[in-house]
Amino acid sequence: MPDTMEALVKASAGRGMALETRPRPACGENDVIIRIRKTGICGTDVHIYQWDHWAASRVHPPLVVGHEFVGIIEEVGAEVDHLKPGDLVSGEGHIGCGVCYFCRTGQGHICRQMQIIGVDRDGCFAHHFCFPAANVWKVRPEIPADAAAIFDPYGNAMHTVMAQSVAGKTVAIIGVGAIGLMACKIAAVAGALSVFAVDPQEHKRSLALRYGASEAFDPNETAWKQRLLRHTRESSGVDVVLEMSGSRSGLQATFELVRPGGEVALLGIPPSDVTLNLAESIIFKAITLRGINGRLMFETWYQCEQFLLEHKVDLLPLITHRFPYREYQEAFAVLERGEAVKVILEWG
Repeated sequence: MPDTMEALVKASAGRGMALETRPRPACGENDVIIRIRKTGICGTDVHIYQWDHWAASRVHPPLVVGHEFVGIIEEVGAEVDHLKPGDLVSGEGHIGCGVCYFCRTGQGHICRQMQIIGVDRDGCFAHHFCFPAANVWKVRPEIPADAAAIFDPYGNAMHTVMAQSVAGKTVAIIGVGAIGLMACKIAAVAGALSVFAVDPQEHKRSLALRYGASEAFDPNETAWKQRLLRHTRESSGVDVVLEMSGSRSGLQATFELVRPGGEVALLGIPPSDVTLNLAESIIFKAITLRGINGRLMFETWYQCEQFLLEHKVDLLPLITHRFPYREYQEAFAVLERGEAVKVILEWG
């Protein structure tokens, strides 16, 4: 077995990434070595590629990037007895300490010592990846490998939708990239009365209408908010708004669209600080506001699996582009140009 491998690395501050030769990782006694087959490129990876304000304040190069993956276990540590070589796996990329108050009370996704693969520690954009066995998720044979590769963002969408009841309610989703589109389908399956998708990209709005949304709106059009509100009770606003874009305009629209007494879940990460009138937007409207971070470990993963297998949620239509990993620059380019929904890198 070779001692080295290729990996996609954020080598230094500034725009871009680079393929580098790295040592093949050693396996700890509670770890597994995964031979990566496919990885998904996330919006977070694009932030790191572009080196925006958020990335510059969070990421410390050099770092192997990437946190969405599917692969085959090649080696297991001495203390691992529930996994074996040959298992097809994905995994929870948020790695908590396991012993703090949050980890011990079912809130491991907000552990204060949390490390995210590809952000705080080396990630999965490589031929081989060392990963804690406790974070591994075995992939059921009925689930396509391409779908398993994007369970991480699928889990983000599931967590965001399921953070509040959407059954019998109107739901607006601001920003229908891959996660927003997944949320459209999940909300529809979960019994939402109507799902309103908002996105400036026409091809994403069209896909949303085929993927659970009942109406789709272009935020660049005049009076789009008024037209959306006419679909709500007495034009008073949407019951639940899920903000997936992280943009200033998206956040502003979120609090204009939600009805008094409604609910808001925020998943999108703004690239810099955002100013908000708390009194008018939240307090006087009596809004319930939730911040969504990652996935509930591992409740969300079971929900994702159940929706795929029992409710026939199909993630494959969202994968619009596939590239060999050496063509990573074009993969990031199609995302930056807004041409792609979900992009897969193939590692062989």
